[in-house]
Amino acid sequence: MLALVAAIPIIITIILTVGVNMPAKKVLPIAWLSICLIGLFYWQMDMLHVTAYTITGFLGSIDTLLIIFGAILLMNMLNEAGAMHRIEAMFNGISEDARIQLVIVGYGLSAFIEGAAGFGTPPAICAPLLIGLGFPPMAAATACLILDSPPVSFGAAGTPTNSAAEILKDTLPTIGVTDLEAWKLDLSWASAVGLAAGTFFVIMVVLALVTRQYSEDKSFFKHSLPMVPFVLFTTVVFDVFYLIVAKFIGSELVSICAGAVTIFATIGAAKAGFLVPKDIWRFPGTERKTETKTDTKEDKPSMSLLKAWTPYLLIALWLVLTRIPEIGLKGIITSFVFSMNNIMGVEGAGFAMKYFNNPGLFPFVLVVLISIPFYGLRGDQVKDIVKKSYNQLYGATIALLFGFAMVYIYRYSNANPLGWDSMLVAMAKGMADLAGANYVFVAPFIGTIGAFMFGSNTVSNIMFTPLQFETATILNIPHVFIVALQNQGGAIGNIVCINNIVAVCATTGIIGAEGKLIKAASLPWVIWYIVLMAAMLGAVAFGII
Repeated sequence: MLALVAAIPIIITIILTVGVNMPAKKVLPIAWLSICLIGLFYWQMDMLHVTAYTITGFLGSIDTLLIIFGAILLMNMLNEAGAMHRIEAMFNGISEDARIQLVIVGYGLSAFIEGAAGFGTPPAICAPLLIGLGFPPMAAATACLILDSPPVSFGAAGTPTNSAAEILKDTLPTIGVTDLEAWKLDLSWASAVGLAAGTFFVIMVVLALVTRQYSEDKSFFKHSLPMVPFVLFTTVVFDVFYLIVAKFIGSELVSICAGAVTIFATIGAAKAGFLVPKDIWRFPGTERKTETKTDTKEDKPSMSLLKAWTPYLLIALWLVLTRIPEIGLKGIITSFVFSMNNIMGVEGAGFAMKYFNNPGLFPFVLVVLISIPFYGLRGDQVKDIVKKSYNQLYGATIALLFGFAMVYIYRYSNANPLGWDSMLVAMAKGMADLAGANYVFVAPFIGTIGAFMFGSNTVSNIMFTPLQFETATILNIPHVFIVALQNQGGAIGNIVCINNIVAVCATTGIIGAEGKLIKAASLPWVIWYIVLMAAMLGAVAFGII
């Protein structure tokens, strides 16, 4: 009963966004109000705690809002400077086929950025880049949201996987584990096996969805099946490096290395015409764009490729230098913290922001400031860029403020006089009790719920890994196996996470289309789940993990 009552705000969110197609900026305040009422009158929380955690949630949204604003500002600056047009020409020079561009940018580049930065950064960069290449905003948002799933558990230099292990460091000795680093490496391998198995399927599903939606014949297979050889090549390249690094090096470099190698391999293959389809597929209205170009101010035909790519190169350099622990800058960057503790006198209600570690500020906004004189932008142009970026961010701000507030009440609703668990833990325990011996099929779903609520594989792991671990102990299931399923569930849950969906809609300028995006992501999530479970059960059966 507790689990069902706790799920009401989520059910309301899904019904209003998917069923009624109400924009998230209206839905999430309603969902927040519903969880406040449940917290006050069912969980018997007091008004002080509900208010304090609401404020904490508002403050917690600042990190994500800054990432969105920085990404939007960067893209508007690149468009105004004419750099995006030059980048578009480069990709058209590699291949005019939108499907090839989707694989290179939407998967390869996204994986590299996820490995370096994580926390919603890849769609914020890659989706606008695809729009610049001629993709409809909805197609770019859908593709980048779904494709950014295999790299997620190893995002931000392996943060989600490492967090899952670190949260258990005091518990592992109870099952005889004394070498945390060795157990962490086992978890890295087990997590990578299931996610690597989905690489081919997730790319093909996205290609099928996009080409069907934007082709006159509305076929899932006519324009996607010719891509099978190229996608298989991409999968082999990505998975080989992904699995080798996960097995022998560790989680920090998995997505960075696999993504970087995949970018170069797919660009080389596309330029050489290796395994690419014979017929070029483009979005309607973008045919032969290179033949219709004129020397307008926006075209900037004289801009060099290096100059156009400089902001992205600076971003990549910053992220790699500051996210890989071995380089030594990560500790310095993360040491600068702005914090507020015990908000309204409530213990645990606090906010901390590592501002130098926020990609929205550093490097996005920093690179924009450097690029203004670099591209010779005038004051009126800068003013227009900032104004346009602010207007694009407005709707997402409302949604994320109340989305985060709802999450914090979910998380800290254990502050009640009844001695009940938080609503979040109550839902997870309810599913575990219901599943019983079939718990392995539920474990990834719990990870997905955490990602759906928090918009983060890392936070999902921190919240639910201890629960998964204890359940594995009770049911005598291998602990690495269950924790890996939690980790993987959090990764694939990112594609249906309401906060991520709001963010990518804001970045691509389609605020209000959140319900459509959830619908588009639902089928890929189901397919992902099935493939993941089949791969993991097969891996156990054959002794791979």
